[in-house]
Order: sequence, then C-alpha cells, then structure tokens
Amino acid sequence: MRKPYKSVENYTNAFLITAGLVLFMAFFTLAATKGFVWVLLSAALIDGLIRLRAARLRASSSG
Repeated sequence: MRKPYKSVENYTNAFLITAGLVLFMAFFTLAATKGFVWVLLSAALIDGLIRLRAARLRASSSG
C-alpha cells in the first residue's frame, strides 16, 4: 500500500528575501560603479515594467 504524500515545505518567504537581498546587492554594486542616478532610473524602469505586466495579467484574467 502506498503512503500518502506529505505537503512540501513552503520556501516562498525565504526565496523572496533572498531575491530581495540579491537585487539590493546588485543595485548597490551599480550605484558604486555607475552612480546613484542610474540605479534610480533602472529601479524605476523595472518597477514600471512589473506594474505594466501585472496590469496586463489582471486585464486578461478578468475579461
């Protein structure tokens, strides 16, 4: 007889924290090498792209 499967560990928070730290270090490295203005511009661009993608996903899932 087979044993029932157990639920797996939820590593979502650990992934999000690690990804956030990696992004922070990447932006810090960019700031140290290219200047703070470029970091702000690239962060704003990435944020805008994420918001645009989320809006498109919301629009396609609701319609």
